[in-house]
Amino acid sequence: MNQELSRNDFFQQLDQINTRYNLSNYNQFNIFRVMFKLHDEKYLHSRFISFLLDPNGSHGQGTKFLTLFLEVMGISNYSLEGVTVNPNERSRTEEHNIDILIKNKYKQAIIIENKVFAKDQTKLNEKDPYLKYQLPRYYHKLAIEPTNAKHEVVSMIYLTINGKDPEHFEHFPEDVKSLLNKKDHLSDIAMWLDLCLNSLSEDSDLKRSIEHYKQARFEFLNDVKLALELKESTLKNYELAKAFWQAELKDIDIKYYTIKDQFIHVKWHTIYDFYTKLKEVIEVTFGAKVGDIDKEQITKLTHGSKNKVITVLVFEVDNIPYYVCNDANGFSIGRNVSKKSSTDFKLLFKEKGYEYFDFSEDIVFELIKPEKRDELVGSIVDELKGLLSEIKRGVSSYCKITTF
Repeated sequence: MNQELSRNDFFQQLDQINTRYNLSNYNQFNIFRVMFKLHDEKYLHSRFISFLLDPNGSHGQGTKFLTLFLEVMGISNYSLEGVTVNPNERSRTEEHNIDILIKNKYKQAIIIENKVFAKDQTKLNEKDPYLKYQLPRYYHKLAIEPTNAKHEVVSMIYLTINGKDPEHFEHFPEDVKSLLNKKDHLSDIAMWLDLCLNSLSEDSDLKRSIEHYKQARFEFLNDVKLALELKESTLKNYELAKAFWQAELKDIDIKYYTIKDQFIHVKWHTIYDFYTKLKEVIEVTFGAKVGDIDKEQITKLTHGSKNKVITVLVFEVDNIPYYVCNDANGFSIGRNVSKKSSTDFKLLFKEKGYEYFDFSEDIVFELIKPEKRDELVGSIVDELKGLLSEIKRGVSSYCKITTF
Protein backbone atom coordinates (compact mmCIF):
# COMPACT_ATOMS: atom_id res chain seq x y z
CA MET A 1 0.00 0.00 0.00
CA ASN A 2 2.76 2.44 0.96
CA GLN A 3 4.64 1.61 -2.24
CA GLU A 4 1.51 2.31 -4.31
CA LEU A 5 1.01 5.63 -2.49
CA SER A 6 4.61 6.57 -3.19
CA ARG A 7 4.13 5.67 -6.85
CA ASN A 8 1.01 7.82 -7.03
CA ASP A 9 2.82 10.69 -5.32
CA PHE A 10 5.69 10.48 -7.79
CA PHE A 11 3.46 10.61 -10.86
CA GLN A 12 1.38 13.36 -9.28
CA GLN A 13 4.62 15.36 -8.95
CA LEU A 14 5.33 14.75 -12.64
CA ASP A 15 1.83 15.96 -13.55
CA GLN A 16 2.34 19.13 -11.52
CA ILE A 17 5.73 19.81 -13.10
CA ASN A 18 4.30 19.24 -16.59
CA THR A 19 1.58 21.82 -15.91
CA ARG A 20 3.80 24.33 -14.10
CA TYR A 21 6.38 24.49 -16.89
CA ASN A 22 3.81 24.36 -19.71
CA LEU A 23 6.02 21.88 -21.54
CA SER A 24 3.64 21.49 -24.47
CA ASN A 25 4.56 25.03 -25.61
CA TYR A 26 8.32 24.38 -25.70
CA ASN A 27 10.41 24.34 -28.86
CA GLN A 28 8.36 26.70 -31.02
CA PHE A 29 10.31 28.65 -33.65
CA ASN A 30 12.71 31.15 -32.10
CA ILE A 31 15.43 33.03 -33.98
CA PHE A 32 17.77 32.96 -30.97
CA ARG A 33 17.57 29.17 -30.77
CA VAL A 34 18.38 28.99 -34.48
CA MET A 35 21.35 31.38 -34.31
CA PHE A 36 22.86 30.75 -30.87
CA LYS A 37 23.52 28.15 -28.21
CA LEU A 38 20.93 29.06 -25.57
CA HIS A 39 23.36 28.28 -22.73
CA ASP A 40 25.93 30.80 -24.05
CA GLU A 41 26.19 33.31 -21.21
CA LYS A 42 28.71 35.53 -22.97
CA TYR A 43 27.80 35.71 -26.65
CA LEU A 44 24.03 35.54 -26.28
CA HIS A 45 22.76 36.64 -22.88
CA SER A 46 25.37 39.19 -21.82
CA ARG A 47 25.65 40.63 -25.33
CA PHE A 48 21.91 41.06 -25.90
CA ILE A 49 21.40 42.63 -22.48
CA SER A 50 24.37 44.92 -23.15
CA PHE A 51 22.91 45.85 -26.56
CA LEU A 52 19.63 46.94 -24.97
CA LEU A 53 21.41 48.90 -22.22
CA ASP A 54 23.65 50.82 -24.65
CA PRO A 55 22.14 54.31 -25.26
CA ASN A 56 24.09 54.47 -28.53
CA GLY A 57 22.83 51.10 -29.77
CA SER A 58 21.07 50.64 -33.09
CA HIS A 59 17.80 50.02 -31.24
CA GLY A 60 17.39 53.82 -31.37
CA GLN A 61 15.79 54.11 -27.92
CA GLY A 62 18.53 56.19 -26.28
CA THR A 63 18.64 55.76 -22.50
CA LYS A 64 15.07 54.39 -22.23
CA PHE A 65 16.02 50.74 -21.63
CA LEU A 66 18.93 51.69 -19.37
CA THR A 67 16.68 53.91 -17.24
CA LEU A 68 14.19 51.05 -16.82
CA PHE A 69 17.05 48.71 -15.92
CA LEU A 70 18.34 51.03 -13.20
CA GLU A 71 14.82 51.25 -11.76
CA VAL A 72 14.49 47.46 -11.56
CA MET A 73 17.98 47.18 -10.06
CA GLY A 74 17.11 49.81 -7.43
CA ILE A 75 19.91 52.19 -8.49
CA SER A 76 19.02 55.88 -8.17
CA ASN A 77 22.37 57.57 -7.54
CA TYR A 78 23.69 57.27 -11.09
CA SER A 79 23.97 59.98 -13.75
CA LEU A 80 23.25 59.14 -17.40
CA GLU A 81 25.40 61.99 -18.70
CA GLY A 82 28.10 60.68 -21.04
CA VAL A 83 27.11 57.10 -20.27
CA THR A 84 28.83 54.22 -22.11
CA VAL A 85 28.20 50.48 -22.04
CA ASN A 86 30.78 47.78 -22.85
CA PRO A 87 30.73 45.56 -24.78
CA ASN A 88 28.63 47.15 -27.52
CA GLU A 89 28.04 46.94 -31.27
CA ARG A 90 31.13 49.02 -32.03
CA SER A 91 33.51 47.48 -29.50
CA ARG A 92 32.72 43.84 -28.81
CA THR A 93 35.52 43.26 -26.31
CA GLU A 94 34.91 43.20 -22.57
CA GLU A 95 36.68 45.85 -20.51
CA HIS A 96 38.76 44.25 -17.72
CA ASN A 97 36.96 40.94 -18.52
CA ILE A 98 33.78 42.37 -16.96
CA ASP A 99 30.64 40.90 -18.56
CA ILE A 100 28.93 44.31 -18.77
CA LEU A 101 30.45 47.60 -17.61
CA ILE A 102 28.49 50.86 -17.47
CA LYS A 103 30.40 54.13 -16.97
CA ASN A 104 29.52 57.83 -17.14
CA LYS A 105 31.34 61.17 -17.52
CA TYR A 106 31.57 61.56 -13.73
CA LYS A 107 33.59 58.33 -13.46
CA GLN A 108 30.78 56.39 -11.85
CA ALA A 109 30.71 52.69 -12.74
CA ILE A 110 28.22 49.83 -12.55
CA ILE A 111 29.58 46.29 -12.85
CA ILE A 112 27.30 43.49 -14.08
CA GLU A 113 28.45 39.90 -13.63
CA ASN A 114 26.27 37.34 -15.42
CA LYS A 115 26.44 33.91 -13.74
CA VAL A 116 24.28 31.06 -14.96
CA PHE A 117 26.68 28.10 -15.15
CA ALA A 118 30.16 29.57 -14.88
CA LYS A 119 31.89 29.39 -11.51
CA ASP A 120 33.45 32.46 -9.95
CA GLN A 121 37.11 32.71 -10.90
CA THR A 122 39.18 32.47 -7.73
CA LYS A 123 42.98 32.66 -7.72
CA LEU A 124 43.75 30.09 -5.04
CA ASN A 125 47.37 31.10 -4.47
CA GLU A 126 46.64 34.83 -4.15
CA LYS A 127 46.59 36.29 -0.61
CA ASP A 128 45.20 39.79 -1.24
CA PRO A 129 41.36 39.51 -1.14
CA TYR A 130 41.08 42.31 -3.73
CA LEU A 131 43.04 40.13 -6.17
CA LYS A 132 42.00 36.65 -5.04
CA TYR A 133 38.26 36.83 -5.77
CA GLN A 134 36.59 37.75 -9.07
CA LEU A 135 34.27 40.61 -8.07
CA PRO A 136 36.83 42.28 -5.78
CA ARG A 137 39.33 42.08 -8.68
CA TYR A 138 36.93 44.05 -10.87
CA TYR A 139 36.49 46.60 -8.10
CA HIS A 140 40.27 46.85 -7.72
CA LYS A 141 40.71 47.43 -11.46
CA LEU A 142 38.32 50.38 -11.44
CA ALA A 143 38.48 51.93 -7.98
CA ILE A 144 41.94 51.18 -6.57
CA GLU A 145 44.53 50.35 -9.23
CA PRO A 146 44.27 53.41 -11.56
CA THR A 147 46.47 56.34 -10.53
CA ASN A 148 44.54 59.15 -12.23
CA ALA A 149 41.37 57.54 -13.62
CA LYS A 150 39.76 55.96 -10.57
CA HIS A 151 36.04 55.24 -10.78
CA GLU A 152 33.42 55.27 -8.06
CA VAL A 153 31.77 51.87 -8.26
CA VAL A 154 28.10 52.52 -7.51
CA SER A 155 26.83 48.94 -7.71
CA MET A 156 28.04 45.42 -8.50
CA ILE A 157 25.09 43.51 -9.95
CA TYR A 158 25.45 39.74 -9.57
CA LEU A 159 22.98 38.03 -11.92
CA THR A 160 22.10 34.38 -11.22
CA ILE A 161 19.07 32.14 -11.61
CA ASN A 162 18.34 32.13 -7.88
CA GLY A 163 19.80 35.32 -6.39
CA LYS A 164 22.61 33.45 -4.62
CA ASP A 165 25.75 34.95 -3.06
CA PRO A 166 29.04 34.91 -4.98
CA GLU A 167 31.41 32.15 -3.94
CA HIS A 168 33.57 33.02 -0.91
CA PHE A 169 31.45 36.15 -0.33
CA GLU A 170 32.20 36.03 3.40
CA HIS A 171 35.88 36.72 2.61
CA PHE A 172 35.24 39.76 0.39
CA PRO A 173 36.56 43.16 1.56
CA GLU A 174 33.82 45.11 3.33
CA ASP A 175 33.73 47.92 0.74
CA VAL A 176 33.03 45.33 -1.97
CA LYS A 177 30.40 43.52 0.12
CA SER A 178 28.47 46.76 0.58
CA LEU A 179 28.19 47.22 -3.20
CA LEU A 180 26.85 43.75 -4.01
CA ASN A 181 23.42 43.81 -5.66
CA LYS A 182 22.13 40.24 -6.05
CA LYS A 183 19.54 39.88 -8.80
CA ASP A 184 17.62 37.01 -10.36
CA HIS A 185 17.35 36.26 -14.09
CA LEU A 186 13.94 34.63 -13.74
CA SER A 187 12.31 37.56 -11.95
CA ASP A 188 14.36 40.78 -12.18
CA ILE A 189 15.57 40.51 -15.79
CA ALA A 190 12.19 39.14 -16.86
CA MET A 191 10.51 42.18 -15.27
CA TRP A 192 12.92 44.54 -17.05
CA LEU A 193 12.30 42.91 -20.43
CA ASP A 194 8.54 43.27 -19.89
CA LEU A 195 9.02 46.97 -19.13
CA CYS A 196 11.10 47.36 -22.29
CA LEU A 197 8.37 45.68 -24.34
CA ASN A 198 5.64 47.81 -22.77
CA SER A 199 7.59 50.96 -23.60
CA LEU A 200 7.46 50.10 -27.33
CA SER A 201 4.02 51.09 -28.54
CA GLU A 202 4.24 49.85 -32.11
CA ASP A 203 5.05 46.43 -33.51
CA SER A 204 8.60 46.42 -34.87
CA ASP A 205 11.61 44.21 -35.54
CA LEU A 206 13.04 45.42 -32.22
CA LYS A 207 9.92 44.49 -30.28
CA ARG A 208 9.75 41.06 -31.93
CA SER A 209 13.46 40.52 -31.20
CA ILE A 210 12.96 41.26 -27.50
CA GLU A 211 9.92 38.95 -27.44
CA HIS A 212 11.97 36.16 -29.05
CA TYR A 213 14.82 36.71 -26.59
CA LYS A 214 12.39 36.71 -23.68
CA GLN A 215 10.93 33.36 -24.80
CA ALA A 216 14.35 31.84 -25.52
CA ARG A 217 15.75 32.79 -22.12
CA PHE A 218 12.53 31.67 -20.43
CA GLU A 219 12.90 28.20 -21.92
CA PHE A 220 16.64 28.05 -21.26
CA LEU A 221 16.47 29.26 -17.66
CA ASN A 222 13.40 27.17 -16.95
CA ASP A 223 15.31 24.17 -18.32
CA VAL A 224 17.83 24.82 -15.55
CA LYS A 225 15.10 25.20 -12.93
CA LEU A 226 13.18 22.23 -14.33
CA ALA A 227 16.29 20.02 -14.26
CA LEU A 228 16.93 20.89 -10.62
CA GLU A 229 13.29 20.15 -9.70
CA LEU A 230 13.28 16.83 -11.57
CA LYS A 231 16.60 15.95 -9.97
CA GLU A 232 15.19 16.71 -6.51
CA SER A 233 12.11 14.60 -7.23
CA THR A 234 14.35 11.77 -8.42
CA LEU A 235 16.38 11.85 -5.21
CA LYS A 236 13.21 11.73 -3.09
CA ASN A 237 11.73 8.82 -5.07
CA TYR A 238 14.94 7.21 -6.25
CA GLU A 239 13.90 3.67 -7.22
CA LEU A 240 10.59 4.74 -8.78
CA ALA A 241 12.27 7.58 -10.65
CA LYS A 242 15.09 5.36 -11.90
CA ALA A 243 12.57 2.84 -13.24
CA PHE A 244 10.65 5.65 -14.98
CA TRP A 245 13.65 7.43 -16.54
CA GLN A 246 15.27 4.18 -17.68
CA ALA A 247 12.03 2.71 -19.12
CA GLU A 248 11.33 2.44 -22.85
CA LEU A 249 8.67 4.82 -24.20
CA LYS A 250 6.40 1.88 -25.06
CA ASP A 251 6.30 0.96 -21.37
CA ILE A 252 4.98 4.28 -20.04
CA ASP A 253 1.75 6.26 -20.37
CA ILE A 254 1.76 8.48 -23.47
CA LYS A 255 0.93 11.57 -21.39
CA TYR A 256 4.40 11.33 -19.82
CA TYR A 257 6.31 11.29 -23.12
CA THR A 258 7.01 15.03 -23.06
CA ILE A 259 8.26 15.12 -19.50
CA LYS A 260 10.39 12.02 -20.10
CA ASP A 261 12.13 13.99 -22.86
CA GLN A 262 13.20 16.49 -20.19
CA PHE A 263 15.51 13.93 -18.59
CA ILE A 264 18.20 15.19 -20.96
CA HIS A 265 18.42 18.27 -18.72
CA VAL A 266 18.83 16.15 -15.58
CA LYS A 267 21.62 14.22 -17.31
CA TRP A 268 23.27 17.47 -18.45
CA HIS A 269 23.32 18.95 -14.96
CA THR A 270 24.44 15.69 -13.36
CA ILE A 271 27.47 15.50 -15.69
CA TYR A 272 28.18 19.23 -15.39
CA ASP A 273 27.98 19.04 -11.58
CA PHE A 274 30.38 16.08 -11.64
CA TYR A 275 32.98 17.97 -13.69
CA THR A 276 32.46 21.12 -11.59
CA LYS A 277 33.17 19.17 -8.39
CA LEU A 278 36.13 17.40 -10.02
CA LYS A 279 37.55 20.75 -11.14
CA GLU A 280 37.20 22.22 -7.63
CA VAL A 281 38.90 19.26 -5.95
CA ILE A 282 41.76 19.16 -8.50
CA GLU A 283 42.36 22.89 -8.00
CA VAL A 284 42.49 22.55 -4.21
CA THR A 285 44.43 19.26 -4.10
CA PHE A 286 47.13 20.05 -6.65
CA GLY A 287 47.06 23.86 -6.83
CA ALA A 288 46.34 23.23 -10.50
CA LYS A 289 45.29 25.57 -13.26
CA VAL A 290 42.19 23.82 -14.62
CA GLY A 291 40.62 24.48 -18.01
CA ASP A 292 36.98 25.39 -18.57
CA ILE A 293 34.32 22.71 -18.55
CA ASP A 294 33.20 22.16 -22.13
CA LYS A 295 29.43 22.71 -21.85
CA GLU A 296 28.96 22.20 -25.57
CA GLN A 297 30.44 18.68 -25.42
CA ILE A 298 28.13 17.84 -22.52
CA THR A 299 25.19 19.13 -24.57
CA LYS A 300 26.22 16.95 -27.52
CA LEU A 301 26.51 13.96 -25.19
CA THR A 302 23.13 14.41 -23.48
CA HIS A 303 21.04 16.00 -26.25
CA GLY A 304 22.48 14.31 -29.34
CA SER A 305 21.11 11.27 -31.13
CA LYS A 306 24.22 9.08 -30.96
CA ASN A 307 25.36 10.04 -27.45
CA LYS A 308 28.91 8.77 -27.94
CA VAL A 309 30.77 11.98 -27.20
CA ILE A 310 34.13 12.30 -25.46
CA THR A 311 34.25 14.69 -22.49
CA VAL A 312 37.57 15.89 -21.09
CA LEU A 313 38.82 18.08 -18.25
CA VAL A 314 42.37 19.37 -18.73
CA PHE A 315 44.64 20.89 -16.11
CA GLU A 316 48.25 21.80 -15.48
CA VAL A 317 50.50 21.06 -12.50
CA ASP A 318 54.10 22.32 -12.40
CA ASN A 319 53.84 23.20 -16.11
CA ILE A 320 52.94 19.60 -16.99
CA PRO A 321 49.55 19.20 -18.75
CA TYR A 322 47.18 16.44 -17.61
CA TYR A 323 43.64 15.29 -18.37
CA VAL A 324 40.69 13.32 -17.05
CA CYS A 325 38.71 11.79 -19.91
CA ASN A 326 35.46 9.87 -20.33
CA ASP A 327 35.04 7.92 -23.57
CA ALA A 328 34.52 4.38 -24.87
CA ASN A 329 36.96 3.11 -22.22
CA GLY A 330 35.12 4.80 -19.36
CA PHE A 331 37.44 7.05 -17.37
CA SER A 332 41.13 7.54 -18.03
CA ILE A 333 43.77 9.93 -16.72
CA GLY A 334 47.14 10.93 -18.06
CA ARG A 335 49.55 13.48 -19.44
CA ASN A 336 47.92 15.68 -22.06
CA VAL A 337 50.50 15.06 -24.79
CA SER A 338 50.11 13.72 -28.33
CA LYS A 339 52.57 10.83 -27.96
CA LYS A 340 52.10 8.83 -24.77
CA SER A 341 54.08 5.97 -23.36
CA SER A 342 52.39 3.27 -21.30
CA THR A 343 53.38 5.14 -18.13
CA ASP A 344 51.78 8.41 -19.26
CA PHE A 345 48.16 7.34 -18.81
CA LYS A 346 45.95 4.96 -16.90
CA LEU A 347 42.50 3.46 -17.53
CA LEU A 348 40.27 3.62 -14.45
CA PHE A 349 37.44 1.42 -13.15
CA LYS A 350 37.52 -0.96 -16.11
CA GLU A 351 34.22 -2.66 -17.00
CA LYS A 352 32.34 -0.66 -14.37
CA GLY A 353 30.00 0.85 -16.96
CA TYR A 354 31.05 4.52 -17.02
CA GLU A 355 31.45 4.62 -20.83
CA TYR A 356 30.03 7.87 -22.27
CA PHE A 357 27.99 8.52 -19.10
CA ASP A 358 25.25 6.09 -20.15
CA PHE A 359 22.38 6.68 -17.67
CA SER A 360 20.86 3.28 -18.45
CA GLU A 361 23.76 1.98 -16.35
CA ASP A 362 22.92 2.09 -12.64
CA ILE A 363 26.45 3.17 -11.71
CA VAL A 364 26.07 6.27 -13.90
CA PHE A 365 22.48 6.97 -12.88
CA GLU A 366 23.46 7.05 -9.21
CA LEU A 367 25.76 10.03 -9.90
CA ILE A 368 22.55 12.04 -9.48
CA LYS A 369 23.19 11.47 -5.77
CA PRO A 370 25.72 14.08 -4.52
CA GLU A 371 27.40 11.55 -2.23
CA LYS A 372 28.00 9.12 -5.13
CA ARG A 373 29.30 11.95 -7.33
CA ASP A 374 31.71 13.03 -4.59
CA GLU A 375 32.80 9.43 -4.03
CA LEU A 376 33.71 9.05 -7.71
CA VAL A 377 35.54 12.40 -7.73
CA GLY A 378 37.53 11.30 -4.67
CA SER A 379 38.49 8.01 -6.34
CA ILE A 380 39.67 9.79 -9.50
CA VAL A 381 41.71 12.32 -7.51
CA ASP A 382 43.33 9.48 -5.53
CA GLU A 383 44.33 7.86 -8.82
CA LEU A 384 45.68 11.20 -10.05
CA LYS A 385 47.86 11.53 -6.96
CA GLY A 386 49.53 8.24 -7.77
CA LEU A 387 49.94 9.00 -11.47
CA LEU A 388 51.33 12.50 -10.90
CA SER A 389 53.77 11.14 -8.36
CA GLU A 390 54.99 8.49 -10.82
CA ILE A 391 55.32 10.98 -13.67
CA LYS A 392 57.18 13.49 -11.50
CA ARG A 393 59.60 10.78 -10.41
CA GLY A 394 60.16 9.88 -14.05
CA VAL A 395 60.75 13.51 -15.03
CA SER A 396 63.10 13.98 -12.07
CA SER A 397 65.12 10.86 -12.98
CA TYR A 398 65.30 12.00 -16.60
CA CYS A 399 66.57 15.43 -15.53
CA LYS A 400 69.26 13.85 -13.34
CA ILE A 401 70.42 11.60 -16.17
CA THR A 402 70.63 14.44 -18.67
CA THR A 403 72.28 16.97 -16.34
CA PHE A 404 75.85 17.83 -17.40
